[in-house]
Amino acid sequence: MPPERTSICETCSQKFKSRGLAAHQKACRRDAIRMQEDLERQNARAASRAHTELLNPQSRPILHQSQQPGASQGFHAAPAACEPTFDDSEYVHLDELGGLSNDHVLPPAIQQDDIRTEYHPRSGIPTKTDHFADFRCHTAAPSLVSENTTPWEPFSSRIDFDFAELILKANLTKLQTNELIGLIRRAALERFSVTDYDGICKLWDAASSRHAKFKKEVISVPHRDQEHNFDVWYRPLWDWACDLLKDPRLGPHFVFDAQRLYKFDGQDFVRFFDEPWTANAFWNSQSSLPKDEGKPFAFIIYADKAKLSSFGRQKAYPVIARCVNLPVGIRNGEGFGGGRLVGWLPIVEEDKQYSGTQSFVNFKNVVWHESFKCLLKSIALLSKTGCWVTCWDNIKRLFYPLILILSADYEEQCVMALIRGTKCKCPCPVCLVPREELGNVLTSYPLRTSASMQATIAEARSFSRQEDKEKLLKSRGLRDVDNAFSDVAHTDVHSAVSFDRLHVNNEGNFSDHLWTQFQERIKSVGRQIQSKIDLHFDSMPRWRNINHFNHVMDISFSDGSKYEDISKLIVFAAHDVIDRGTHALPYLLLRCIREYVNIDMYAALEVHTSETIAAGRLAIMEFTQLLDRYSAKDDSGKNWAYPKRHAYAHLFDDIELKGATRNTNTKPNEKCHGPIRRIYLRRTNFKNIAEQVLRLDHRFLIAHSIRLDIEDYDDLIASRKDPSYLNSADNDEHLDNDLDTTFHVKLGAAQNEQTFAALEQEHANDNAFNRFRIKLADFLSDSLPAHGIPLPGGKRIKFMPDETVTEHRFVKVNFESIVDWRTTTDYLRCSPSFHNFPRYDCVILQTQAGVIFGRLLMLFTCVVDGQTHPVALVHPYDAPVGQRSLKDKHFQFWRVRQRPRISSEFFSVHSIIRGAALVEDHSIPGDYLVIDTIDTDMFLRMKVMHKSAGHVE
Repeated sequence: MPPERTSICETCSQKFKSRGLAAHQKACRRDAIRMQEDLERQNARAASRAHTELLNPQSRPILHQSQQPGASQGFHAAPAACEPTFDDSEYVHLDELGGLSNDHVLPPAIQQDDIRTEYHPRSGIPTKTDHFADFRCHTAAPSLVSENTTPWEPFSSRIDFDFAELILKANLTKLQTNELIGLIRRAALERFSVTDYDGICKLWDAASSRHAKFKKEVISVPHRDQEHNFDVWYRPLWDWACDLLKDPRLGPHFVFDAQRLYKFDGQDFVRFFDEPWTANAFWNSQSSLPKDEGKPFAFIIYADKAKLSSFGRQKAYPVIARCVNLPVGIRNGEGFGGGRLVGWLPIVEEDKQYSGTQSFVNFKNVVWHESFKCLLKSIALLSKTGCWVTCWDNIKRLFYPLILILSADYEEQCVMALIRGTKCKCPCPVCLVPREELGNVLTSYPLRTSASMQATIAEARSFSRQEDKEKLLKSRGLRDVDNAFSDVAHTDVHSAVSFDRLHVNNEGNFSDHLWTQFQERIKSVGRQIQSKIDLHFDSMPRWRNINHFNHVMDISFSDGSKYEDISKLIVFAAHDVIDRGTHALPYLLLRCIREYVNIDMYAALEVHTSETIAAGRLAIMEFTQLLDRYSAKDDSGKNWAYPKRHAYAHLFDDIELKGATRNTNTKPNEKCHGPIRRIYLRRTNFKNIAEQVLRLDHRFLIAHSIRLDIEDYDDLIASRKDPSYLNSADNDEHLDNDLDTTFHVKLGAAQNEQTFAALEQEHANDNAFNRFRIKLADFLSDSLPAHGIPLPGGKRIKFMPDETVTEHRFVKVNFESIVDWRTTTDYLRCSPSFHNFPRYDCVILQTQAGVIFGRLLMLFTCVVDGQTHPVALVHPYDAPVGQRSLKDKHFQFWRVRQRPRISSEFFSVHSIIRGAALVEDHSIPGDYLVIDTIDTDMFLRMKVMHKSAGHVE
């Protein structure tokens, strides 16, 4: 056998076998580009910080100390409302560094924003400290994909697979498929061997063994001396896990060891949390494993009923699994490493004779847990003994499967934890808070544990009298049912039950409580107030990823994202309509909503530090105090002590345990209901649907897997034909242009060239364009030399009326988020007609005096001495606003005031830090309020600006 050929990667100069070189080089090239960008950004930060301190340490707010607009400076400050006390365990002080072990790897000198990574002791990896530019959160090594020259098998040819995949995606019926095959076979030039629909089905069946298939079991559960049988469909969890572990594309992204991450703020290393393995529960799980070499393989399990038919008569009970050990971008995505349908639970039909009785409710819970035992069966024993798996890199690893996160609404949480629900004595699945104390969020109560609850059930079962048994169980809110999760070691169901932002906040505290109460209050005030609020909603600036509403006061939604967006905007739409003196109670309720939004924004942060967690806890305290004041005056009879309000007692503890809430949110899982619903509506006969839906779901998985193999094959062939293929970004299908981080600002939507004379004539009635040509020449004459660009001939610039500019109506702005320190992109418009509406977005600008807000009036490029310069005409909103009003303090507004339109100025587009949404304050002409809730970055930026301005809320 001839020796296998090797090649050298042009980027890292390492030797690799020809097999897999294509995939490696593409990934390696991307990583090299990103590392270089990080290095340049870090150098810019350091230079900017030194330059600012030399000139004037107090010259600008802390948020904008970088010469690179939008770069973050360390970090997350708590709100100015108070100085919270932090737990010292979350900090590593400089004077402690000398006591670190010799294994601790330090950079040459500690700098601002350096990252310290402390690995779990059982990992055998020493603690290390990296400069920010060298640190890559969860960056995977390049994957080596095995070479497969026939990735479409068992299909006989690529065109056969392409055709079968199209039929699957298009949801064609058997008759439609056969008709289409007949037409293709009459005109086919390439070998096409598919003969009919049944042939395609046989090929899918032949390919189904590529990944773990669904199995069916029948469980029998007694009720009232009668046995009831139920079908349970499940994909063995461990088989699915092994599919992931053996996949060469996913393999390098896995993280098996717990970590504690710290960021240096100039004085201390401050801990931060994002992925589950950076939080405490993963660390504790690894500590609990019986063998040092064992690694936790952790699951996220989601279960909830889904309506399949329009009127909800047909329902399904899918179970979705995700892998904790994969990064959130993969785990919450829709690819091979994303959420996977692993179970289909039976739904017990209501019995008119027994429905609502304790025995029937217990019967339904038994059916649920007996069904779940089938799903967990493949990991139950392995969670105790461990399992050696040969992974994608041919290395054997010992894994202990466990369930770290249960993602579910409150109703499902009660079933999972086997508590009796909202009306029981202890209705929280996490702690033993009495029902009457649910509104007391600031008091801690004993936590439930699986061991203590099982001990209570065992004690109750030992009683001979049914009354004594029920009394003990009711005192803890428990049901006399065996919990399926107790079969899985290193899993505590009460700890695994997690804060669900979608149902607790968007479809809970806001939609069902605060918002409905607000609608009722405004309705009682009068129709005129309602109409004004609706009008203000309609006039809200349009913003990407924020729903725009024409009216909201008299309608309800079933979509949590709609309620989320209403909550973000309602304070800005209603503050100048509701008078504090005349409408005291609605005004107080609006303040409660503002504090609720603060909690929701803190909960939504993608990365948490000790400071943001402390600030979030403070927001809960302020919300609780305001809501208590409101409920004391509320005469509607509403009960404000309910389980979803109490969930705030565990919110930030849950973040410290499991990382950011996007790890536990049900929103990504509920998206999985859509494909299931489409299969039901388009591909089933509406009878015995489970088998039909699951068969097609598995075919979609197989099709996706084969398609990935074909893409790898195409890359390999292309690289052999043209070695430069890998160095061409245009040919890289995996690079999304929207995620291009190689620029700060990029203009788009170019218009035809226009002369200065024509431009000034077109805007003759607009003072902002007064003396446009002369002002632009003066701006460039001053700006270019300041940036080291010599003036043509050493003379000030003068434009002739017949010289031209090119208008642009779109700009993409890359900036570094101060939440997770990653590149984020704003898509801004400056157009007289965007989707039939004029849209001139606002921006934050970096000036020599500091940061200001302004509105884009025109984006354009002009040519000076052969060089093109991108410029923005901006209406500055930096006029003095006077003393801060009580209302601004109550609602934490950042107020800006526009200058006269004739005061519009030119700025280099590179001065734009990021976009901003500003809404007019209709009570004060010319005043605008910054909408700080459009995203988490803007929320934290404004908190820092409030603190820098000395605002004490």
